[in-house]
Amino acid sequence: MEINQLKAFDNVVRLGSFSKAARYLDVSQPTVSLRVKELEKSIEGALFERVGKRMELTDLGKGFLPYARQALEVLVLGAERAQSIKEGKRGQITIGTLPTFTTGLFSSTISSMHENYPEIDLVIHTGHNQQIIEMLYDGFIKMGLITYPFFNSDLKKLHLIKEPLIFVAHKNHPINKWKERSYTVEEVFANSKPYILTDWSEESKHWQKTQLSFGMDSIELPPSTALDFVQRGKGVALLTESLAQDLIDNGTIVRLEPTHFHGINRSVALVSLETENALTPSARRFVEMIRSSSHFD
Repeated sequence: MEINQLKAFDNVVRLGSFSKAARYLDVSQPTVSLRVKELEKSIEGALFERVGKRMELTDLGKGFLPYARQALEVLVLGAERAQSIKEGKRGQITIGTLPTFTTGLFSSTISSMHENYPEIDLVIHTGHNQQIIEMLYDGFIKMGLITYPFFNSDLKKLHLIKEPLIFVAHKNHPINKWKERSYTVEEVFANSKPYILTDWSEESKHWQKTQLSFGMDSIELPPSTALDFVQRGKGVALLTESLAQDLIDNGTIVRLEPTHFHGINRSVALVSLETENALTPSARRFVEMIRSSSHFD
């Protein structure tokens, strides 16, 4: 049973004759007749009978017709869905991201994807670098956002994002009283009490350690815990803008701006085991979206 046979049968019913169905389908009348005959062989019975000059459905034809039309509708829907997937308007994207890269640029990209392509299913998993890489190798995710640089030669870098790191403290921290005067990075480290060392990358961690002198009050914490400490009025930390922005906006914490601080970035790479051209159309939509939302490549 073929789709062309079902189409021939349906159009003979709709248009009332084999000749009209042939003109509509842009084929010869014998072709339409053959297709109907082949369909009748499949269901082992006649679909039409001639009554005078008219073709009418047999009881078998009447019983088969709604199922034939249902099958055609399903096939049309399937073809439409396949075309949508091909165009990147439908599909599923599985992504792994760092716990510290779930707000800001990432959340705005996810929001834009949902708004512009609501029929693309987004499945998000979080984990640290090695966990995300393992998820890629296991096929659990197709793309991952990990700290850059990475040293797995088989990972393909699809995009590179650089996030500024900023000093933050509670609004009531003594250092915030210095906002009326200039102050240095060295003064921030010496008066943080404690300085909260955060590990964003080897570069940022090394730079922070070079600023800490022997005996200085310091503690090393994960970024989310460091933010919690700062929010509670304990110490100063170097955090990403996206992680701290909400609390800065509501006035709970403040951004410190010491002189001669030229800035440090945390780099995050969007990676995959596949080249960009080998990704599904919906996955390429995500790559395009995150590129358009950031300014680094």
